[in-house]
Amino acid sequence: MSSLPLLVCVTIILSSAVFGIAPQIKTPDLPPSAPVVALVVVAAALPVITPYHPRPVRLGGASDYVPPEFALLRDTSARKQAFYTYMLPMIYAANAEITFERQWLLNMSARLQEAQMLEAAAPVMADSSATLVESKELLALTRMERRYRQKPKRGATVEDRLEQLLLRVDVVPASLVLAQAAKESGWGRSRFAREGNNFFGIWCFYKDCGMTPERRDHGRFHEVAMFDTVEEGVRYYIRTINSHIAYDGLRETRGIARQQDEPFAGEELASGLLRYSERGLMYVNEIQSMIRYNQLQRFTREWSA
Repeated sequence: MSSLPLLVCVTIILSSAVFGIAPQIKTPDLPPSAPVVALVVVAAALPVITPYHPRPVRLGGASDYVPPEFALLRDTSARKQAFYTYMLPMIYAANAEITFERQWLLNMSARLQEAQMLEAAAPVMADSSATLVESKELLALTRMERRYRQKPKRGATVEDRLEQLLLRVDVVPASLVLAQAAKESGWGRSRFAREGNNFFGIWCFYKDCGMTPERRDHGRFHEVAMFDTVEEGVRYYIRTINSHIAYDGLRETRGIARQQDEPFAGEELASGLLRYSERGLMYVNEIQSMIRYNQLQRFTREWSA
């Protein structure tokens, strides 16, 4: 078999996997002795996309744009519906932001795999310079690693770094985000939600980063974080789930589901929240129960990776 049909097959497979397309390419009938030319054109099948860097989230001050007064809604069903209507657009926006980051990582990973397959198919003709990661992309990769608190191992290849980072750069199901927001804020009625735009009970550990809890134990110095908007609080929460060492188990469960091309549910991922609360397993059970009782899984969207 000549090298050209093999390379065409490689291009079709990768294009279908990354972009959902299968280009119609006709291969010429070449005699066994015909030379293979223009292999670099195939290497350019996967275009380079621009890295996405979201704005950072800052702590320490709440604006005048406070959330609605959910406590004024006496009917429980009406309060819950208002809570969903208010929170869901922000959750979807935060997950879409992460999807943009993930798409960039997947694009780089696919281009590296294509380069390796081209080299294996025709090591003499393949032009590695057409598919190598550029220095500016490596800088963008390092920047994303810092954002997600991912420290690459010494001697790690770019492929290894991408594989590890993809475990962190992924969406968090809306069902899980809603359940924790409702649990930690009392369905939006807590002081920290109303005055600090913090629906997740997130702590911070430097002076004036938030509000001092009224019942803080003696000897502790944490504060409950304040955000400029509720949207910023949602973004910070999801980034915490995706970066903090305490939630390695949650990310591992999600990563396994991705590898097996299976959906991952908020109720399943909640098992990785043992360290979110000092109540441990009891807290996890409560979050899972809230997801089931309120049928929160209906709000989870299937985000393309």
